[in-house]
Amino acid sequence: MIKQKGFTLIELMIALALGLVITASAILLFFTGQKGYFLQRGMADVQDNANFGLNQITKDIRLANLNVDQAVINDRTSYGGVVLTSSINADKDNSTPAIPLSNLFRTITGNSANENLLSRSALHDSNVECALDSEGCDLGDDLMSDQLVIQYRPQYIEVDGEWFGGFDCEGNPIQFAITLPKRIIVQRYFLRTDTNASADEPNQTLALACDAGWYAEPHVNASGTRVNPTAVTGFGGDGEIIMKRVDHFRVLLGIENNSRYQYVPVDEYMALAAPKPRILSLQIGALVRSAQTVGRDNLIRDDQQYRVLDQTVSVIVPTNTNARYVRQVVSQTVALRNTFGGRGQ
Repeated sequence: MIKQKGFTLIELMIALALGLVITASAILLFFTGQKGYFLQRGMADVQDNANFGLNQITKDIRLANLNVDQAVINDRTSYGGVVLTSSINADKDNSTPAIPLSNLFRTITGNSANENLLSRSALHDSNVECALDSEGCDLGDDLMSDQLVIQYRPQYIEVDGEWFGGFDCEGNPIQFAITLPKRIIVQRYFLRTDTNASADEPNQTLALACDAGWYAEPHVNASGTRVNPTAVTGFGGDGEIIMKRVDHFRVLLGIENNSRYQYVPVDEYMALAAPKPRILSLQIGALVRSAQTVGRDNLIRDDQQYRVLDQTVSVIVPTNTNARYVRQVVSQTVALRNTFGGRGQ
């Protein structure tokens, strides 16, 4: 009798079935791991972008009103840390000729005094729409992002015959000859389009940028003539990106009004009767998204709502892609330490 060895048909079918199960499990683990990797990468991107960017902005905002004569700031305070007015839109005193009571020095005119370069509500594009019509907007209406402008006088030190006051928000050294008048630094935070973007990114590729400039303090020159600044040098450009992907940016002013403390948008503050209340703090909020897609994860919904300070928003659904992105609201309340006390009163 000839002996034969091998699998029976039943054994072969069982082996094939087990092989398919093991292969399917391996493929499932691969896709699950890939999905988890994309999600973790997106979260890490948001956290790094938000934390480093927000810390940098907060550090700069704390400089507002540094080394100026008056602690109390409002829309009429010369050199006021929160820049709300220029010679174009400021109230004027009763002298002849009337003198503008502006935050930017009153003799600054032209493009750098433009109202679009001051702190403003709803000035720049965003990627969100109104999600609650009870908040002063119509459901589904596109919302605009705010702009914050601050100014300060750096703490100068003398280094090798030059004044050095650190670096502005664009990374430029604040350094010039000691024979020149000291400078006031102006910094503007706003959303703009990032041209360094992938072709398949959703909506507008907005980034939070900072634009910095300066103007010289009024001084008397060598011939004894008083020289006043007429422009903010290097101001009004695209600036440098601080946070790479931001869908919305919101700013609130913390004011003290009749012993009552509250936060109001810039446009509401500017609509108050003169004299306007004192500004003591700022709140900034941003809806940040990952730069990389996390695939088509159903956990991330197109109709998801986000609370950005006093606004409830939802992201405008993109039409060019089905990919999903991680989003997170980051916010910070910043006490303006240089506005406390009664200095200059």
